[in-house]
Amino acid sequence: MKLSTRSILLKLGVGAVVATMWLVSAGMFFYMRHHDSRPASVETANAEFLKLRTRFANQQPLLDMSERRARENAGGPEAVGPVRSFHTVIFDTRGEQRLIHITAPFWFARRFARHNTGQFQWLGELTFLDDTEFDPEMIQLSLDQIERHGPGLIVDYRHSSGGQFMAWVE
Repeated sequence: MKLSTRSILLKLGVGAVVATMWLVSAGMFFYMRHHDSRPASVETANAEFLKLRTRFANQQPLLDMSERRARENAGGPEAVGPVRSFHTVIFDTRGEQRLIHITAPFWFARRFARHNTGQFQWLGELTFLDDTEFDPEMIQLSLDQIERHGPGLIVDYRHSSGGQFMAWVE
């Protein structure tokens, strides 16, 4: 049985549509499961960040935001195993204030680093599929630096407007 060109193109088209639908569904599932954004007051956000800062009180963030690059010696724990997940908490003060929690597998975070250099060049790249006031903040941070640092605090940053941003890996 010989397939016509039209039949082959039809099968390829259906396959492409099915693959696209699967990718969109998988992306939405991931986004819904690993992303939470809710309206929040300044008090609620401050309480959340106080808990996080208490948790990481003995650690200096890997990313020095005054220099916009990784510290040579962040003083955090040495890498004791592979990095598995990336966590980001943001208090976005643009428009309606909201508190955002994002957890992503480390392999997913790799997709957001520049493929040719393995670097994050904008703080907003650590928000994984969300738009916040921190998106345009320039940084120089590589996946290699994060992996060498190992689990711990990556960044703790505040805007003068009240916006806050913390990220860590486990």
